[in-house]
Amino acid sequence: MSNLLEIWGDTVDSRHTLGAIALGVGIATPLYLVADLFFSRGSGDDSLSGSYALLVGLAGCLIAGFVGARLFAPKRVVTEQQTSREGRAEAMDAIEAEYGPLGDPGELPGPVQDEIRALGLYEDLRAQHERRGGTVAE
Repeated sequence: MSNLLEIWGDTVDSRHTLGAIALGVGIATPLYLVADLFFSRGSGDDSLSGSYALLVGLAGCLIAGFVGARLFAPKRVVTEQQTSREGRAEAMDAIEAEYGPLGDPGELPGPVQDEIRALGLYEDLRAQHERRGGTVAE
């Protein structure tokens, strides 16, 4: 049985999520209640003492978040790999299948062409356009 859940588009360990919730409740709630008791005894204005207690409770939430982040470190492994010309051509084919022809990169404004060259995509876009039977502008 898997302990993984998807929450807000992210995959998390259910045990760590429950631990983080318990930390939040265990730290923020007592801080709020003690602060409410302290501020209500010190001032006659209940709304003002409730506001201060709420601020202390929010600070407790931040503390709980920090402690949870230190206890439950991310478990992701990010790997990078080089892409091949064939892989980029397949990606461009998929884009063209969904949105239509990419067009001639030589017709783009100069700054855009410079950026595409810096990304190393200009020649791939040019080859894709030629492969589709387009004529390339120089």
